[in-house]
Amino acid sequence: MIFFSKQTSVILLYHRVSPHRDKMWDPMDIGVFENTLKYAQKRFHTISLNELLFSPPAHSAKPLAAITFDDGYHDFLDYSIPLLQKFRLPSTLFVLTDCIEKNIPTWTYLVDYLFEHSNKLEITDSIFAELPVELQHTKWVNNNKRMEYGKRIKQYLKWIPSIKRKAIISSLIDSFKDVEHPDGMMLSWKELDEIKSTGIEIGSHSVTHATLASIEDEDELKQELEISANILKEKLGTISPVFSYPCGSYNEHVKTFTRNAGYKAGLAVNGRLYNSSKDDLFEVPRIELYNQSRIKTKMRMNGTISFIENKLKR
Repeated sequence: MIFFSKQTSVILLYHRVSPHRDKMWDPMDIGVFENTLKYAQKRFHTISLNELLFSPPAHSAKPLAAITFDDGYHDFLDYSIPLLQKFRLPSTLFVLTDCIEKNIPTWTYLVDYLFEHSNKLEITDSIFAELPVELQHTKWVNNNKRMEYGKRIKQYLKWIPSIKRKAIISSLIDSFKDVEHPDGMMLSWKELDEIKSTGIEIGSHSVTHATLASIEDEDELKQELEISANILKEKLGTISPVFSYPCGSYNEHVKTFTRNAGYKAGLAVNGRLYNSSKDDLFEVPRIELYNQSRIKTKMRMNGTISFIENKLKR
């Protein structure tokens, strides 16, 4: 177990919590989620994200922790909130304004969904000939091979220029016309207003879930940061002063634009503890939790896994 200092705390990151399994991106099971909250209540002094970042208590008998969720999926309302209320734990939800406005899931979820639910074993658009060699072969022997390819191309799409990513996603949508797109996956503005009334803070996760470090057009980058904040303020009145980088994608350029857009901090996804005396407020680390065993989950929550991984890299 990692020993926490007065300066170290843990910021937990969740995405989806659901009893329904998913072959491409499995949400956290409700039982696993409840166990993480039970452990958080016992092991940590869990406070709001704003308090942890900007006005932490001078003394605490336990290490400090904050709970965050990204994206704004409807299962947050269905399954996460009841358990957060059961354990009386605060949290912050970061949402994508385009997904809420249009009731469409994130492009990352949509890519997964297309590859899981299609029956096609080949796509032929010429755009795939421009991809790296390992992604050019778009004919598969079975559904599992198609889904394996889907996981690889999704990771590739995260880090390429946004213009190219949009073109490939558009091609995938056209290629997999046998798939009816999922509906009702995201929260509505009315539901977000109700969630806010329970004391849960809501913040921006951008407009379109673009990986910000991949954006070459500065106007587009500004829009992802500023328009999302303006829409949230218009719809909900107030928002968190913290921004959550989609897919944990940021660089010095993105940090500067985030600061200039009026945010007070930016959340990364790099699996380690937050050290208030060392870490830049515009690259605050979080520990993402998955649908894993209780032991492995506790090791993540305590920063043990990231500590071991960093040791092995040296």
